[in-house]
Order: sequence, then C-alpha cells, then structure tokens
Amino acid sequence: MAATRASSVFIFFSFSVAFLFSILALPHAVSYLRPEWVAMVVVYWVIKSPAKVGVVVAWSSGLVLDVLEGSLLGVNALSLAVVAYLVLTMHQRIKLFPLIQQSFTVFLVVGIHLMIGHFIRNVVDDPVSGMAYLIPALSSAIVWPVMSLFIDKVAIKLR
Repeated sequence: MAATRASSVFIFFSFSVAFLFSILALPHAVSYLRPEWVAMVVVYWVIKSPAKVGVVVAWSSGLVLDVLEGSLLGVNALSLAVVAYLVLTMHQRIKLFPLIQQSFTVFLVVGIHLMIGHFIRNVVDDPVSGMAYLIPALSSAIVWPVMSLFIDKVAIKLR
C-alpha cells in the first residue's frame, strides 16, 4: 500500500515538474526549441504504468496545461488524450524498444499532439502556414532518452 502511494506521489511530482518546465520563461530565440514536457511525461507514464496513467489523466493534465499556457481550453486536453490512447494501444511493444527507437516513437506521437493542436488553432484562429510548429517534436525526441533514464533512476532510488 505504501509503495503504491509513493509511486502515485512520484507520478504527481513528475507531472508538476513537467508543468513547471512547460511554463518556464525562455529567451525568444530558443523558446521554439522547448520540448513538450507534459506530453513526454504522459508517454513515459502510460508506457511504465498504464493502470495508473491513461486517457483520463492525460486529458486532465491537458486541461491544466491549457490553463497554465492560457491557450484555447481543451486543445491540449484533446491532443494529450489522443496521445495517451495511441501509446496505450501499443505500450507493451514500446516498452521493449531500445531508447533510440522509443525516441522515434516519441517524435511521432508528440508530432501528432502538435498537429492536432495546430489544426484546432488554425480552425479557430487565423491560419498559420509552415511546419515550424513540429520543431518541439524533434527536441522532445532528442531529450527523451535522458528524461526516461533520469525518471527511471529516481524511481529506483525511491523504492
């Protein structure tokens, strides 16, 4: 029972850190390189603990991210719920992939997350052309092995 509670607290803490990194002020020159921290944490926990983190947790964290970023309410919620569903359907396979292949999967899934958000914002707001909105998917894929190994190490130390 205590191990279950500790792991739930650690999951909550990792989401809190991801929210903090998502709203952290960066210089304008590098702000477009910011990885999608919340999406990566959703992917990580859906792979590692699909019984605790699923579509509902992803949707809820998307709503929190919408409020924190001041964006259109529900955009991140919808796209993170889709991400969680996609990862949930193939989490057993992704778990067996080496980190480089997991990074490619993270690139695809975070890219889908960004595409959904971009599509909704283009429908509601003024259309924006270009593919620069996918740069955070690339930076998320690059950061994925480090983040994944770091959370694994911290989780092992907490046990």
